[in-house]
Amino acid sequence: MESNIRKLEKEEFPSFVEIVVNAYPGTTKNTAEFKQKYVDSLVSIQEKVDTVHFYGLFRKDQLIGGMRIHHFTMNVYGKLIEAGGVGLVAVDLLHKKEKAAKDLIDYFISYFKEKGNSIVMLYPFRPDFYKNMGFGYGTKMNQYQIEPVSFPKAATKEGLMYLDSSHQELIKSCANRFARSTHGMILKTDHDLDILFKNPDHKLVGFMENGELQGYIVFTFKNADNENFLMNNLIVKEFIYETPKALTQLCHCLHTQADQVNRIILNTPDDDIEFLISESRNGSNHLIPSVYHETKTSGIGLMYKIIDVPKFLLHLPAEHFPEKAYKLGLIVRDTFHSDESQKWMLSFEKGKLTVDEHVLNSTDVELELDISDLSSMAMGAVSADKLYQYGRLNINKPEDLAVIKRLFSYLQKPTCTKAF
Repeated sequence: MESNIRKLEKEEFPSFVEIVVNAYPGTTKNTAEFKQKYVDSLVSIQEKVDTVHFYGLFRKDQLIGGMRIHHFTMNVYGKLIEAGGVGLVAVDLLHKKEKAAKDLIDYFISYFKEKGNSIVMLYPFRPDFYKNMGFGYGTKMNQYQIEPVSFPKAATKEGLMYLDSSHQELIKSCANRFARSTHGMILKTDHDLDILFKNPDHKLVGFMENGELQGYIVFTFKNADNENFLMNNLIVKEFIYETPKALTQLCHCLHTQADQVNRIILNTPDDDIEFLISESRNGSNHLIPSVYHETKTSGIGLMYKIIDVPKFLLHLPAEHFPEKAYKLGLIVRDTFHSDESQKWMLSFEKGKLTVDEHVLNSTDVELELDISDLSSMAMGAVSADKLYQYGRLNINKPEDLAVIKRLFSYLQKPTCTKAF
């Protein structure tokens, strides 16, 4: 059935909200008051925020689904590039299994490809569903549940202060300095900060030195035991630091909460927190054979898809290029768009890369893999040798795997703390 996908008009938002409330009952309320506030909020965003837009899918002039589209600026290997994001994908209950979600994602990908973007991303409601559409896994998120006294303490609380909306520009500057130095991070916008301060439960503590905000924590409190109002957990929503001193001072703030806080819940892509804290066990008392104490739980979330392979590969760091002239044949499967694989020739010479389509002549090596795996590998979320071991990457000269691993390597896996 033919779909018409277009930007939603103001009068169509109530219908979209009805679809969203039924699609996400766990995060919405089916009351007239909630739905009207939700409509007003989405309309306001559409009218005032130029980086966020809402699109609806219509069949026979009836709205049966929709999505929220984001325009991001993202750090990729130290370069700021434009990237696309999608969220709030929702389909009417009576139109499930009619490929409405597929049509929405197909439009989303085409939309950003026409804009000249080379990569898009999303948080999946089902990772396998989006893996079949060519999206590859990003860095895993780790959840630590830490006793406050396990955080390192400092000599004093020097530089620590509460932050509020009057510090909005300081927070934005700090966050975006961090983003510009961190592969995978997305620049923070004024809209992001408006959302941050609209939540009355958010507490913010920052570290200031020489008049500059060098780190901050956003957190909330949550009751840990319904039978004991004195048992609370501290939920860290955002933890940004630019220097070791900023980290130490912010950790000291957490360390001093032991009298009020049972555990500090920290969700982070950093999987080395065990080296920061004194007691890393998460309280589960779960023992993994033979004697490994559980310190965190992990999950997959943010997924990437490269939608313009030649353009994205030009962002690869030149210091990873082969030292001698080298020709790499790249064969990529993307069955979401075509049954036929795409082919490119990557030519490296004198520190420069050129990419030619449909040409595979006199190659030094040839790789074949799925677009989902290429997306993960090119973002640095997984190494080439791992994909080779798992049978996800075929290479005609396994002895050249070290060259490929270096080309698609990064010292830090992509870090992204942006929820959308």
